[in-house]
Amino acid sequence: MELLKFVAIFFIVFYGVKYLFRLLMPFAVRKLTERLMQKAQQSAGGSRQYQYTTGNPFDQFKQQSQSRRSDGGEVRVDYVPEEEAKQRKGTQTAGEFIDFEEIK
Repeated sequence: MELLKFVAIFFIVFYGVKYLFRLLMPFAVRKLTERLMQKAQQSAGGSRQYQYTTGNPFDQFKQQSQSRRSDGGEVRVDYVPEEEAKQRKGTQTAGEFIDFEEIK
């Protein structure tokens, strides 16, 4: 009789904890990701804050890109490749070619 009581309590506790995890885990994961994103932005020196929204998460980037376009046609180049990288093209950098026969 004690064994049956132990098994019944075990299953009740097991399914109770399982049900609570299903309810609480989405909230916990959302908070964890927000915290990780804030830490990453602080370490990168970013000034933008991500806020969890129920709508389209890409709308904030559309608004930022539209505001950047209105700057007036300014072009900024961050990287200019070296001259020797431009000269090496085609088979000079491709390596060894091996002929193969297609099997059907």
